[in-house]
Amino acid sequence: MSCAAHPRDPRRRRLLLGSAATGVLLAGAGTAWLRPPRHDGTLFSAFEDARGEQYIGGLSLHDGVVFGARVPMRAHGCALDPDGSRAVFFARRPGTQAFELTRSTHQARTLFETPPGRHLAGHGVFSPDGRWLYTPEHDYENARGVLAVRDVRTWRIVAEIDTRGIDPHEVRWWQPGRTLLVANGGILTHPRSFRRKLNIPTMDPSLCLIDAASGECLEQWRFYDHLLSIRHLAVARGSAAVGLQYEGEPQQAPGVVALYRPGAGLELLQAPAAERARFRGYVASVAVSEALDLVAAACPYGQGIACWALSDARYLGFIRLDAVYGLSSLADGVIVASQRDGTAVALESRRRSHFLDVHGPFPLRWDDHWVAA
Repeated sequence: MSCAAHPRDPRRRRLLLGSAATGVLLAGAGTAWLRPPRHDGTLFSAFEDARGEQYIGGLSLHDGVVFGARVPMRAHGCALDPDGSRAVFFARRPGTQAFELTRSTHQARTLFETPPGRHLAGHGVFSPDGRWLYTPEHDYENARGVLAVRDVRTWRIVAEIDTRGIDPHEVRWWQPGRTLLVANGGILTHPRSFRRKLNIPTMDPSLCLIDAASGECLEQWRFYDHLLSIRHLAVARGSAAVGLQYEGEPQQAPGVVALYRPGAGLELLQAPAAERARFRGYVASVAVSEALDLVAAACPYGQGIACWALSDARYLGFIRLDAVYGLSSLADGVIVASQRDGTAVALESRRRSHFLDVHGPFPLRWDDHWVAA
């Protein structure tokens, strides 16, 4: 099946976004609005229809067609098989199931369920050779975080790695095939209380660098403010952007994004106090583009995208964009963003952005994450 949001006036919305983006990021810079370029590739995301039915699928950038298949529960993020044949989607916390979407047929099936006493965190990653799938899982009965290593031939767990924290949310390769970055959110939950946060006064978030073969923790970093939950990761050459969610008063959040660099550790990115207040202490996803020298953070509660320079951590400004959640970087460095209302935006540079074409028979709501292929 295929599906998409109702048609809108893309020309008008491109102009609105363009004036906002250039006004904030490059004050006084001129912007020429021509026919937007076509982008290659596919964006994968979970979404729901107007009735609340859940889907896994995505958007073909070449023609703007949304594709997908229904699943029995809400999914969150996904991992792409290196051979390009499938995407594996993970249930949103405290869900326990993972689903495979075959790219050639757009058909879905349930792959596996977590062991008793555990649930998925909504993210995962394949090994570079495609033999193993690493999934962050919360062992809520023992209050510990686990990276489960599954053999993709059987989906059985063949090894487990202690994440040295609780609530592991996202995992990314730092050195592909060798070391993994794990974002331990630090928040204790239990399915009996659904998504209620049970340990805010004592929560202990951390970023861990882990040897994939031995499970050894090579580095572990924490912030001085323990209320900064470490949630999302985007890796570039030599650095990683870390998305944060503040569990105190939103207006008092010291920041929402950090940069990890070897030897320098974890650096909280700075912004003027008035700008920090508009972020509302919450980042839904992060993306980095070396081509644009850009770190982008989706701030849906603040209604926009906060931007920093990747090279020197300078704050660049804020792009107003309603209910923006998913961010991903394409192969050419363009950063794409999803909005809850089914629209999608491409940031081609700090001067130029436009809405993508999205076509299909019914309205939809994108979930929290884009994964680009």
